[in-house]
Amino acid sequence: MPSKRKPQAPQRAFSKSTHLLLIVVLAFLTYSNALRGGFVWDDELQIVKNWQIRGLSYIPSAFSSAFWTFADPEAGAHTNFYRPVQTLSYIAAFQIGGLAPWPFHLINILLHTLASALVYLICVELQISPAAAAIGAAIFATHPVHTETVAWAAGTPDASCAVFYFLSLLLWLRFMRTTQQKWRWMSAASFLVALFSKEMAVTLPVIVVLIMFKEGRVKSLKKTAVDVAPLLFAGVIYMSARLMALGFISTTHLNIQASFLDWATLALRVFGQYIQYALIPYPLSAYHLIALHFTDRVLSTVLYVFLIVIAAYAAFSLDRRIRGIGLWAIAFAVMLIPVFNFTGISLTFFAERYLYIPSLAVSIVVGLILSRFGRNAMIPMMGVIAAFGIYSFARNRDWSSDEKLYASILRVQPEVAHIRNNLADIYIKAGQDDLAKANLEASLKSLASKTYLQADNEKYRAEVGLGALAARHQQYAEAKDHLNEALKINPRGDWAYLYLGGVVMEGEGNYELAMQLFRKAMDLGPVNEVARDYMGVALFNLKRYKEAVPYFQEALKINPTYKDAQAHLDMVSRVPAS
Repeated sequence: MPSKRKPQAPQRAFSKSTHLLLIVVLAFLTYSNALRGGFVWDDELQIVKNWQIRGLSYIPSAFSSAFWTFADPEAGAHTNFYRPVQTLSYIAAFQIGGLAPWPFHLINILLHTLASALVYLICVELQISPAAAAIGAAIFATHPVHTETVAWAAGTPDASCAVFYFLSLLLWLRFMRTTQQKWRWMSAASFLVALFSKEMAVTLPVIVVLIMFKEGRVKSLKKTAVDVAPLLFAGVIYMSARLMALGFISTTHLNIQASFLDWATLALRVFGQYIQYALIPYPLSAYHLIALHFTDRVLSTVLYVFLIVIAAYAAFSLDRRIRGIGLWAIAFAVMLIPVFNFTGISLTFFAERYLYIPSLAVSIVVGLILSRFGRNAMIPMMGVIAAFGIYSFARNRDWSSDEKLYASILRVQPEVAHIRNNLADIYIKAGQDDLAKANLEASLKSLASKTYLQADNEKYRAEVGLGALAARHQQYAEAKDHLNEALKINPRGDWAYLYLGGVVMEGEGNYELAMQLFRKAMDLGPVNEVARDYMGVALFNLKRYKEAVPYFQEALKINPTYKDAQAHLDMVSRVPAS
């Protein structure tokens, strides 16, 4: 990378501005239909029930506590989620439109648009020709694997992290070109915001050192440490804040028995799948099940290892002809390192949103190749961009509602018990009991298989669902059997206590015991609005109207969109004063 760059002619500057505008328009249009989407999956809990986003006064707590504190006051003791920028973005969206979904989606789309523009500017800073840089950025803007990050409101951490990660890298490249210190410190500031967005940003200093090494600027370990000191300083600030909020840097919350061979081959298997989805994003699914034990996935592991070998050979063969390909192939792998902390994340060992930042490396490689081969490769790549854009636009519809999303997952992974249970919840609320029961039974069948690791809590949820269905059909003895079985699995399950209270109230008329069970459900479920509503209904039925009111109000405070509680509160208001 040369230290100085010749002044650009006005015509070329105009060309870059035009490319940048086209990238912005393309990125926005590709995801524009996501604006019509609702809240799906975790959005109801993370946004609708999150009282810590409903005012500017909650900004300080975003930095001083774990993200899930609103749902669990002790969340800091057992979660790795420290995401201040996520909370800040939700506060901003709430200020714009309350709990309407569109401002949350708009923020994600704008973040993606900005990230796409930054990809273009990084490519240009790396001296990739503007036209080739535009194609590389267009690949990023339209890549279907990004739909999970952009079309899902809860994908904000990945999008915001990428924006400030890319900005930090761009500013650092500018520092390397100009040696002006302001760019280095601005890069560090952006890096800090990226860390506050998501811990995946920790790889940035490594990427910076790799670039410096490639450019021959790494003279000694001591000098390199001095050069990247501002980035390290930003990292210290972040780690200190994280320690104060959580009490630790990272914790393992999954107790899994597996051999070294299982973990090592799982890492290879997952890395190979990330390469595949970076190149061929199909089939897309919001939930990927991968067997932990090597004996359950021998063939797929061998195939993905073969893909890794081919990709590595291709990258480093091309590097002999096109300088930089090898560097960014390594960068792609480095950017993924945090996601291999399998026991600190979840039972889903692979997630499409984790490719959002590493896709930068893919876009740069595309730009480098096009810079070398020029117009001959432009037309095929524009065809790829068109196909990607159409696929992404269509995929956004799957994220528009829970039912569409869950159906899309089950088409790819019918064994996912979590999604079966979620879909059953939808059918229960809609009164489609046969469909609900079929999904709950399919969930239990999937959980009986030992091929995939799935949370024990899913069996609890299935038993609770079957208990709720039995209670609805006044089969109270069967309902109690399912709910008691659920409590054996999870003695702290608030929904089991809630529905058990409902069975006792409706089936036995024992209001005293029912209210004890409702209170237990409320104690165990800080954001369980239904438990508050049931308690209010019990008090209303006992004609204790004034006592019922605070429970309906508390239910609405937890979930302002909960129609049953609002209807019950209105009903109380119509009762003549005694």
